[in-house]
Amino acid sequence: MTLEQSIELAELQADMAFEAYLAAFDEDAHPETLDSLEAEALIARSRYDVLRSLGLGH
Repeated sequence: MTLEQSIELAELQADMAFEAYLAAFDEDAHPETLDSLEAEALIARSRYDVLRSLGLGH
């Protein structure tokens, strides 16, 4: 997998994690569920940001 493909995959995963968090929030999910989904979304976004910054350096 190329760096560009990795960046695109990380972006997709970050978007999906955020959408899952928003859907759970809209469904008034249990606070622990929301916390877990929020953490997943933040981790996915961080992974995307790191890969993106690596891609900009090339």
